[in-house]
Amino acid sequence: MEFLSGALGWELLARMAFGFLAAVAGIALWAHTREPGWILVIAATLLGYIEVLLKFLDALGVFPLDSLSWEGFPIVKLGFAGGVPLLYALGLLSAIRSYRKP
Repeated sequence: MEFLSGALGWELLARMAFGFLAAVAGIALWAHTREPGWILVIAATLLGYIEVLLKFLDALGVFPLDSLSWEGFPIVKLGFAGGVPLLYALGLLSAIRSYRKP
């Protein structure tokens, strides 16, 4: 638990706390909406929170994120790095599309 005293530890704890609030709010919104745009944005928020939890487990040494690699590229890190912004972009584009319907 020595990493908690450094800058990375405080950053992870802050991201976990505020990410938890965003994830809970997203799940509550998910129960009240069926619009694809919102569902994709909520999925991106949840995936972002899972990324923070996995980074925390990586810092503890429980689940090293570099353990799954393909030709030297860490698959898990690349998946989260591209997946979260992609889901946000698809959700926002879907919301724009739904508002532009005649």
